[in-house]
Amino acid sequence: MSLAELGVGLIVASVAAGVGALYLLWYLYRHREKPGAAWFMGNIASVAVFCLAYGLSLLVFEPGLRVAFETVSFVALCFMGPFFLAFGLDYTGRADLLRSPLFGIVMAVPLATVGLAATNAAHGLVWTGFRLAPVFGLATVEYAIQPWGVFAVLFCVGTAAVGSLLLVGAILSYGPLYRREATAVILSTAPPTAGVLVWLFELGPAPQLHLTAPLMVVHVALDLYAFVGTHMFETNPATQRVAEQTGLDNLTEPVLVLDNQDQVVKLNRSAEAVFGETDALPAPLQRLTGVELGTLRETGEVDIAGSAGGTFAVSYTPLSDPSGDPVGGMVVLYDLSEERRRKQQLAVLNRVLRHNLRNEMTVIQGFAESLADSVADPELQSQAATIVRAGDRLLSIGEKVREFDRIQEQVVHAEPVGLEGLIAGVREEFLVRYPDATITTELGVADPTVHVQPQVLELALVNLMENALKHAADGDRAVRMTVRSSTPDGGETHLEVRDTNDRISEDEITVLNEGDETPLQHGQGIGLWVVNWCLTALNGDIEYQYDGGNVFTLVLPTD
Repeated sequence: MSLAELGVGLIVASVAAGVGALYLLWYLYRHREKPGAAWFMGNIASVAVFCLAYGLSLLVFEPGLRVAFETVSFVALCFMGPFFLAFGLDYTGRADLLRSPLFGIVMAVPLATVGLAATNAAHGLVWTGFRLAPVFGLATVEYAIQPWGVFAVLFCVGTAAVGSLLLVGAILSYGPLYRREATAVILSTAPPTAGVLVWLFELGPAPQLHLTAPLMVVHVALDLYAFVGTHMFETNPATQRVAEQTGLDNLTEPVLVLDNQDQVVKLNRSAEAVFGETDALPAPLQRLTGVELGTLRETGEVDIAGSAGGTFAVSYTPLSDPSGDPVGGMVVLYDLSEERRRKQQLAVLNRVLRHNLRNEMTVIQGFAESLADSVADPELQSQAATIVRAGDRLLSIGEKVREFDRIQEQVVHAEPVGLEGLIAGVREEFLVRYPDATITTELGVADPTVHVQPQVLELALVNLMENALKHAADGDRAVRMTVRSSTPDGGETHLEVRDTNDRISEDEITVLNEGDETPLQHGQGIGLWVVNWCLTALNGDIEYQYDGGNVFTLVLPTD
């Protein structure tokens, strides 16, 4: 090959690299919204400008025009590294750093170079001694690069190296998912970096020849493979990075990490146990679960086949990078199989116990009453009466639980409920049962209305009234029901039930406050438990104090 042919080959390679970069730029435009895409487009645009400007400059022997071409190619070179660093930060889920003052300083270097290179003739801070020094028949030039020029070029190389290290981290952290793409991009930086260093330090037989431009052919070819051949922007490490920051592997429930295309890019250990380890990621969510994400979110449940499968409740959490841009989501699966088995067992036990309790206690009471009538011994009669009363209490407990279960099993939606009518109905019911009782009401709110399930609220109020009247001394049965608003705008309504009885056992109140029972501390009855359950179902609350009598306050939502 003659020297002239070699020169033509260098021009062709430089222009070809520029044209290839323009094609890649066009291809990336459709992915410009993906993490890192816009910054990589900036890098490739710099490559295109550099390669075309330098390739064409080798044909220009007019000194003034040659300086202009050299200025354009030099400035374009200085932008490549910072743009590549920005791509690495954004692509790997560190977009918040792009908005930091530190990155502003990074971009200030190439921007300052633009101004200094354009005005270099006035100060010579970038280069001096610019002259034509043709080689191989090309319009190559020689000049002495000044400190700012050296700094700007080395800064470009350094920032590109940091960007490459970020991609290396993605390879090491996320396994094979991004390995081919990231490796290709990392390798693509090696040839032009070598060309820049050879030119900067004037190595080789023709130091005035800038081999970086023709070596960009390899750079662009590897980038085309990474972005076109392997579809690098169809998924990215930012999704996994954000997911891991949420404590992904610390969750005991199966978790699937999705990218913006609803492809599964990672499974935590629990999910691997359900779906099996797979090297075929990314994979469509539907391939693993059998349904699309929209269906999962709508139904809230999914059945997973296999020995480790079952029925799972589904929770979906969108994922955003630190800058707020969406990068995908997490699907968390909660195993419902054990919960459903437990609920079924409890339902069976509940029905059996209630049925047997009612039947067996009826038998016990019948024989106890018969025994009391047939014996003359006062002590035996007293013991038989005690058995009858104990049976009454147990039957009352069973009836309360049965009534609560009956209401809970009904599909009753919250609705506006007028308290005046509800309270009046409960009052009349208890005046019939306890004719000697004094039951007063006070409505501190005009037309008081709450937004609840009416049957549940009525059950809570009935149990409070029964608790107050049943445990009062004969002739001293007095209950007062008061309604008031908690705030001027009626955000909550308080329904107070006040009696004149002795203070309820501290054990009873402690149990209700803590919401649990222990073998050494347990409730003596079921009535207050039912009230507590009812208020929980109503999204309300219950408060207790003793003020010359027991005071229970039901805090009820108004909307």
